[in-house]
Amino acid sequence: MYLLSFWLPPAIKGGFLALLAAPYILHEWNGIRLKVPQNRWQVPHTWVSGPPMRNMAVWGLILGAGLFTYIPHITFHLLYLYLGFFKDPAHGLLFGALYGFSRAIPTAFFGMSGSQWFPGLIPRMRRAGRLVNGFVLILLVVYLVFRVFASG
Repeated sequence: MYLLSFWLPPAIKGGFLALLAAPYILHEWNGIRLKVPQNRWQVPHTWVSGPPMRNMAVWGLILGAGLFTYIPHITFHLLYLYLGFFKDPAHGLLFGALYGFSRAIPTAFFGMSGSQWFPGLIPRMRRAGRLVNGFVLILLVVYLVFRVFASG
């Protein structure tokens, strides 16, 4: 994204991203249904059925960035677009690493504590995730609007 958009003025990039993000606030809060750029694809078991070092490499290098895994929220994609528009590729790599780490935290926590996921907890966590993502999108849109007006 960086190579395709470095020549565009920040106001155009910020305005485009704000217009793209705004309707997804309603989507996250179940007001409207919009497409999210993911294919609901799950990782094949064969990808992680090998030796532990290979499995870690697969998860860290390929799947950790989240591009090939199931991501139900648009926030991930919009933040990657933001990084591609306004930051250099190193920031995108750091964001991917941070995102992969954040996805590993719950698994590590429940694995170390010996807890099992309770079936009733999952729907509540999904609702909470949608609520939080809606607030994150509001913050992103407000930030982008201020950025557009500050640069113009």
